[in-house]
Amino acid sequence: MLNAQKAEWNGISLGADLSRFIVPFVDSTRYCWEFSGDYEIIKDLYLVAEIGSETTNLKTANYNYNSSGGYTRIGVDYNYMKHVDKDSKDLMLVGLRYGFTTFNQKASNITIEDPLWGNLSGVNIPANWLTAHWFELATGMRARLFNNFYLGWSARLRIKLGSTNDETLSPYSIPGYGKPWSNTSIGINYSLFYKIPLYKKKSVVPETPAK
Repeated sequence: MLNAQKAEWNGISLGADLSRFIVPFVDSTRYCWEFSGDYEIIKDLYLVAEIGSETTNLKTANYNYNSSGGYTRIGVDYNYMKHVDKDSKDLMLVGLRYGFTTFNQKASNITIEDPLWGNLSGVNIPANWLTAHWFELATGMRARLFNNFYLGWSARLRIKLGSTNDETLSPYSIPGYGKPWSNTSIGINYSLFYKIPLYKKKSVVPETPAK
């Protein structure tokens, strides 16, 4: 068996999570966006950064709730796909992330019902800043559509490490994590990527001599 060198482009892949744009149609109280970037630091190992934002506007008969904040995740992905086709650019990935968020929340027009003394309305809770951080275990795949465009998905298991508490008001949602009352949560990303080619790298491709 002979080995040949083939030049391939290496660069930064930028992605937009398309699933975040669907969230308001499923849950009209939440609006969010998320973008990501990754770079292959050594063969099949990628450094990953993700940023996003989430806003919640919840109106009920007894109160209005608002929260808003951004989040960041950093980590690595490893591509474990072994290609039979040497021209394939598809990836199958496993990875780790560390996530962190800072967000504020407040409530207004609160009505406190009391059958003895009568209802109290118009109570407000001022904005308070909270934080949370967590680990993520990720798995997924990415397939080349055409040229430098890729489509991919990933599933996440999030494990909460800690969060600040508001003794007056419990958060409705932690940006980038999910529901605050659970120490674990599940997430799905469905993203479109564009790879910006920066330079050519040489890879060794096995070749079988003709018989």
